[in-house]
Amino acid sequence: MRVTSRLRGESGATAVIVAIMLLVLVGMLALAVDGGLLWTKFRRLRSANDAAALAAAYSCAKGEGLAGADAKAGEVALANVTDASPTQPSEYPMGCEVNGGEVTTHFGGEQVLLFGPAVGVSSPKPVAAAATAIWGGAGGASNVVPLMLAMNRLSTCGIPFKVAPGDPCFFWWDNGTRNDQSELTNAEWGLVDLNTWDTPPEDSCPGNASQGEVSDWIYDGFPGTLMIVPAGGPVYVCRGAGFQGGALNNDITAQRGELLFFPVNDPYQQVQAGGSLCGPDLLNGPCTVYRYAIVGFAVLEVVNVWTGQDAQTMCNHTAGNNGSLRCLEAVWRDFQPGGVMGLGGGQNFGLFAVALTG
Repeated sequence: MRVTSRLRGESGATAVIVAIMLLVLVGMLALAVDGGLLWTKFRRLRSANDAAALAAAYSCAKGEGLAGADAKAGEVALANVTDASPTQPSEYPMGCEVNGGEVTTHFGGEQVLLFGPAVGVSSPKPVAAAATAIWGGAGGASNVVPLMLAMNRLSTCGIPFKVAPGDPCFFWWDNGTRNDQSELTNAEWGLVDLNTWDTPPEDSCPGNASQGEVSDWIYDGFPGTLMIVPAGGPVYVCRGAGFQGGALNNDITAQRGELLFFPVNDPYQQVQAGGSLCGPDLLNGPCTVYRYAIVGFAVLEVVNVWTGQDAQTMCNHTAGNNGSLRCLEAVWRDFQPGGVMGLGGGQNFGLFAVALTG
């Protein structure tokens, strides 16, 4: 009798175990199925944000303004995910300027859970994502020349604010005998090592770019992004050493009629080794420029590169050695304070390009 009683007392144990196992099973289904749904929703929203950020960047580059860019971003996000809506305003750290900048979009939506409510998880769940895009001059199509123009010093155009598109300009570089900053010295000659773009002004500079690299940049564009954040910088870059006058003559002259991007240096922010200022005209005492302070890119249409006596005549500059003087004749087209996008990614739209960065 006692054995029978014990069996009758345990008759509900199986039901309890089954109930617990069902709860565990539903929990696992919730984790697997609902987790998969949430991940799929996130990926769709991430793609929607990617498209929205690119659309906003493209809109800014076209000059449609902040409101136009936001509207375009929202339209594209909705086209990708039907319930996409902003989770916070889009961010434009440098503004929505035509010349270049950055935008981060934030769009989210909701996902209904299938099994979560059975184990006490509320439904629907919010899902959010973000994406960042940049835009700027298209260096891949309009090539970068690693030869700096000194702001308000070397140009008849007064870079960058005293010139109108279509004006003729003359720029000179002289690897002459004056060993001070009122003219360029033997160590400088205006060359820029783009491989060291946007590195700390106090850091040491590695080896110089090769002559082959310089030619490639002029002919094919720099294989990377040369953005200036915030727009107008400066961004610091090592000066290039060595004399490549002949190569620059040939490479730049071969681009007659093409649009080229030249980095513009602010001589009052350039630095010597260690990062201290090395301004023009010996304002900071005798020094040798180690890094240029790039504040934008001048977009020029090349007419010709003059040398020797022709260079003296065309640029109205007397050289200590005619063989060292170069005079670039060009037509001014634009100034890009936001920088230049190279061949490292992005879609090219003529004079500007856009690309995702995050």
